[in-house]
Amino acid sequence: MKVYYDKHAPWHDESMGYSDNIHMEQLLSPIIETLVPHIIDRRVLEIACGTGNWTEVLAKRASSVFAIDSSPAVLDIAGKKLEHLKNVTLREADAYILDGITGPFDVAFAADWWSHMPKSSIRLFLENLHKRLGTGSRIIFIDMTMREVFENEIVYYDAGGNRVSLRTLPDGSEFEVIKNFTSQKELTAILKGFNKDFSYREFKSLKRWMISYTAGHS
Repeated sequence: MKVYYDKHAPWHDESMGYSDNIHMEQLLSPIIETLVPHIIDRRVLEIACGTGNWTEVLAKRASSVFAIDSSPAVLDIAGKKLEHLKNVTLREADAYILDGITGPFDVAFAADWWSHMPKSSIRLFLENLHKRLGTGSRIIFIDMTMREVFENEIVYYDAGGNRVSLRTLPDGSEFEVIKNFTSQKELTAILKGFNKDFSYREFKSLKRWMISYTAGHS
């Protein structure tokens, strides 16, 4: 995945359909309006920030954003895109380990990250993430539901039950990429015992879902 996103970085924003932050906010306004109350004036830890599109959405509303990604290529793009924002810190880091990430943070956020996690790694990720957050912190994940572009992919399922798609980049390089689509029922089961105040919302016209919860034991 790291190599894929390093190579994919130059085409990432074009593939997402975001020409700039204004266009993104217009396109995803129902999601952003739902997100805002959770992040306003908060200290946010963003996981897998990519080229910084969601980082800018967060930074315009949060008191600070500490954004991590494992890909130097996407972080380089994000750094140039976000250099006008003084409340953003970018760091290369492994999301599953979060070494040296100490906060304090009030909110953890990730967009389009959950679907790329191997199912066997989700619990480790959540345990390490929760350790970096303060009591009562809010955690928010946004990701995609099935859409036409994914229906047309060549896929197989690995031994861990992960949906693996075969992708070819514009330069001709080929990769196998985990892209799981998780139902509300599955998300609820995975997070059972990890959370309080669990909320799920689906934005059908945008083919995305959002979950939010307070870290702790239900």
